[in-house]
Amino acid sequence: MIGAFCEKYLVMIVTAAAGTAGYCLNVNIKRNKIIYGCVGGVLSTFLYCVFVEAGLSLLLQNLIPAAVVTFYAEVLARVVKAPATVFLIPSIIPLVPGGRLYATMRAIVDGEGADARVYAMETIVIALGIAVGIVVVSLVFYHISHKRIQFKVRFDK
Repeated sequence: MIGAFCEKYLVMIVTAAAGTAGYCLNVNIKRNKIIYGCVGGVLSTFLYCVFVEAGLSLLLQNLIPAAVVTFYAEVLARVVKAPATVFLIPSIIPLVPGGRLYATMRAIVDGEGADARVYAMETIVIALGIAVGIVVVSLVFYHISHKRIQFKVRFDK
């Protein structure tokens, strides 16, 4: 079972790491932090592949990896003392539905309205899953990290 999974998704995971490294170099992330972005990209792609094999819905296939990678980025930001976006954005890049967005635009240009609608809905669901995963985890971290500050402002008068 694990061998079949590796055979099916190994190329996807390796290319996600290479693409994430390329993105990190393109946006001038410091060289000592590129590995963290690559690990996040591999993690998001691996989780996506696991949830595709598990047969989850298109929304959950993207929401759960986005949430896990956001948690990874937030924790790593506190450990490495860098902004979470330095780790989050490269980690999310492999989940971005570029191929489906291209198919949507292609169907619109070719005049295939029914196909365009299907591709557009899939693209919107994927983008929504990524956005919700990021926002939920980021809000939890924000409230946890600012609880102490709110307590001091309220009671240290």
